Formats: sequence, structure tokens, C-alpha cells
Amino acid sequence: MYLRTLVALFTALLCSTPVAAQTTITRGSDLSVDAASDGRLAIDLRGDIWIVPGGGGDARQITENLKSAQRPRWSPDGKRLVYQAAVDGQQGLWIHELSSGTTRSISANASFDGYPAWHPDGEKIVYASTTNGSGFDLWEVDVPTALRWRISDRPGDETEPAWSSNGRDLVYVHHSAGRWSLILRRHAQPEEVLLTSSERLAAPSFRPDGSLISYLRGGQSGISIDMVILSQPRLIRSYADGEQFVMSPVSWLDRQRMVYSANGEIRRRLFDAWRSSPLHFRATIPARNTTRVQRERPPMPWLDEPNGQFVIRAARLFDGVNPGYQYDKDIVIQGGRITAIEEQVDRGASIVIDMGDLTLLPGFIDADARLPGRLTASHGPDLLAMGISTVVAEHPDTERLNALWSGKQIPGPRLLSTDRWQIGPLSRPELDVTAAVVSSRSTGLPAGQALATQFRAMRIAGLTPEQTLRAIGVNAAAAMLADPYLGRIAVAAAADLVFVDGDPLHDIDDALNVVAVVRNGRFYSVSGLFDRAKNAESVE
Repeated sequence: MYLRTLVALFTALLCSTPVAAQTTITRGSDLSVDAASDGRLAIDLRGDIWIVPGGGGDARQITENLKSAQRPRWSPDGKRLVYQAAVDGQQGLWIHELSSGTTRSISANASFDGYPAWHPDGEKIVYASTTNGSGFDLWEVDVPTALRWRISDRPGDETEPAWSSNGRDLVYVHHSAGRWSLILRRHAQPEEVLLTSSERLAAPSFRPDGSLISYLRGGQSGISIDMVILSQPRLIRSYADGEQFVMSPVSWLDRQRMVYSANGEIRRRLFDAWRSSPLHFRATIPARNTTRVQRERPPMPWLDEPNGQFVIRAARLFDGVNPGYQYDKDIVIQGGRITAIEEQVDRGASIVIDMGDLTLLPGFIDADARLPGRLTASHGPDLLAMGISTVVAEHPDTERLNALWSGKQIPGPRLLSTDRWQIGPLSRPELDVTAAVVSSRSTGLPAGQALATQFRAMRIAGLTPEQTLRAIGVNAAAAMLADPYLGRIAVAAAADLVFVDGDPLHDIDDALNVVAVVRNGRFYSVSGLFDRAKNAESVE
């Protein structure tokens, strides 16, 4: 669910037919549901927020065409909803006043905020944010004054906070070094690690009487609802499995009744019941007289390709498409493109660059970039040193910089204009998350700086490192109709390669350990790129 805010999904090439008929929806993938004190339910459906009567029935849409809204949470008095969404390129938190229909942002401009939860006093909201730039920490904002303060600072990521009904205890999820923990912070007491697991833990929620915390656990056999009974000693118990649960918190109406999302439906259950039952709703999407137009593939610009041939020797490579690594390969590069991928053999007098034990990846693609406020030539080598070989953005100097960065002296990523290379529709909830495409604009951070945040967010969303690399590679290329030239290591593809130190298919953070790159058929070490960035600054 969290991933839908971060991603733009693959484009469907549709015929030019008008869309006029309204659509009625009775279920949805990745629903998040929250119950108000009077039983009304708020859900996120197709990227907008809807309200469903407590007994089910016709849903009422309260946001329009956001395409990214998710995780709605009721205020204690039931008069407001907070949710997270990407609006005008800024991922943040928004409060909707039901009486007036107005919406306002409560996020800082330079952060990636999510997982909101109201304090029971109705005046504060706790959430996860990348404000400090080194991971997700927990922050709290005072709604009337907009003052905010950080309340956690652990190594790794702290997300999914939830308050007890009396506002004295806080629980949250901590993820670090491949381990997931459930942390309890009681009023005026040291934090307590309730449990730690190599399996994903998510979506904690207090039972209203404070006797237990429900949470979801994702394992090889599927997702289950488990609970920590807050007795002494603590007791860990499995509560429910056998349903296709969504990693979204159980919403408790009282100590016996709960609602949650599973099987594409809103499900309701009594705490001591063996089974759940569906709560049916109908959401009517109004007719819009729009026309879907088939997109044309723009011609790929091949600028300043070098003469000659050389070979990159890789101990292992991920080609961006096929699962796992390929081992002991020679990549033959002619000009700016790959001409062959072969087993390692004696190359005689050929130029061979042997990268030893480094891992070879396709160049990273930022398919909807947020560029620095003052973009200069020196940004090219800096972005390339982070592994970013292609950037799609709106900028008045795109053509000149693209030509400059395609050359040898001041190299940089391929810079493509959004006028011709924009990604497809941003909201396709019916597609699997493996079709995700990440972009720096969705994080609110500039291109390059957003990489670590993107990787963290996708890891928290449950994507594997391989899926994440596809999201910043071949998926992005397909969404902008640049496939098969970009985002993969293949014959006829662009010779845009990244060498990293580590095992990124095991730990995605290793993809940040860039040692060298090949861009447009030219090899550059990271140290050499930094030198070129300094030289570019001196001539600007």
C-alpha cells in the first residue's frame, strides 16, 4: 500500500476510444480501512479517499483524482481525516475537514512523510519522516500551531506509529540490518523491544482497553495477524491467518469488534470469532468524457558516441530483467552501445577492463526527476557518480545539457525532456507492485539525494531488492517507452552501467556503493567524476 505513493506504474497502450460510462466498484486491492468512533469507515480506493457507512452500502468520495491518496485516519472526534498523498510532486500529509470540504497540508516541504496517526487528544499527529535525510524517524506535529518535533532517532527506519487509546503509550515498527522489531514506549519508561524477527512486522494497533497490540507478520507462507498480549511476561500469539491480509492496521471499534482489509474487501470480525465476514460497499466512479490516446515511442537520441571497442569483464551482473546474477561474463561495447554478452575468454589485444569482484548493474533511471533549483553543468558528474544514468525532467536547458553530458569532458546522465518522455498514468492499482517505477519527485528530494529514501521506502513496502532494481531500471524504461534501450544489460542496449561494491540482490543498500560507471560507452571512476565536477564548477 505504501508503495503507491512512491510509484508511477507501467503505461497501458490503449486505443483512442472515449471513456464515458460510470463504473461501480465493490472491492479493491491494497485497501486501508479505518473506523471512526461512530462506525463510519474511511478507505483508500484507486488513489482517492472514500467514506463508507458503518453498515456498508454506498461509499462517498471526498478527494478527487489525487491518484495517490492512501492510509486515511479519523480524528478522535470524527470531524477530520488525515491521509498521505503526493500532490504536485510533493509527498506529504494532508488534513481534510469534512464539514467544510477543505484540505490543507501539514508537511514540511523537504521531507517524505507518511504513516500518520492521531494522538487521542485530537491536537497532534505522529508520523514517519525522512526530514533528517538519514532514514525514517518518528515525528509529531501540533496541528493548530504546525510546530513539529522528532520523537525517535534510532539507526535504520522507524515507521507505523500508533497511540494507545489513553495517549500514554506508543508502539512502532523499527527496521534495521534486515531485522524487524516492535517497539513499545510507555509513558515515562524506557523503550521496550516487544519482539524481533527476520520476517516483516507491520501495522501495529492497540486494542482499546490496552490489553494487547495486534500487528501483521509477513512470512513465506503469507501474511497473518498476530498479537502481543501485554501481560507480565509478554505473550506472543498468532490470531488469524488464511486470508489475503493487507499490511494495514486492524481498526478496533471497541474491545470486541474490529475491521480490517483482506481478500480485496473490508472484513469485520468479533475478537473471539473463528471467522470474519465481508462488509459490502459500492463506490461509483463518475463518468468523465476523456480520450485515451495511444502514446508514440520517441526516437532515442544517440549523441557523441565514442569510436572504438572495449570489453567490461564482470564477475557477476544483474541484467535488469532475468532473476538472479549471471557470472563470469564479458560485455562487449562498441561506441555507446552493447554489442555482445559472452562467456569470458582470452581477448588478445582487445582493451579489457576487469572489475574484479564488483557487481555490475544497469544504469539507474529517474523517470520523473526533481532537479536542483539551480541546475549547472557540474551536477552531471555528481548525478552520474550516484549511478543515475538517465533523468527525465522539465528544464529549459535540457537540450544543451544533454549534449554536454553525453560527451567525455563533463559527463552526466542522459537528460530527457518530459515533453516527449513523460511516464505513463500514475495510478494503476490493479497492477502488481513488481511493475513499480520510483522517481525522485515523489520523495520531495532532488535527484540523486532521493536514492536512499527511495530504496528504504520500497524495502518498507515489502519489495525485494530485485524488484527495487527493476523499478529504477527496466520498469522505468518501459513506462517512458525507452525499452529495450535503457534499464537493462542486453545486446543493442545503451552502454550505461553501474559498478557497485557488495551484493545488491541481497541488500539493496549495496546499490548505493557505486565505484564506477559506464555512460554512453565511456568508463569513469567515481573519483574521476568528482574531479570533473570540480573542473566544471571552475569554468561556470
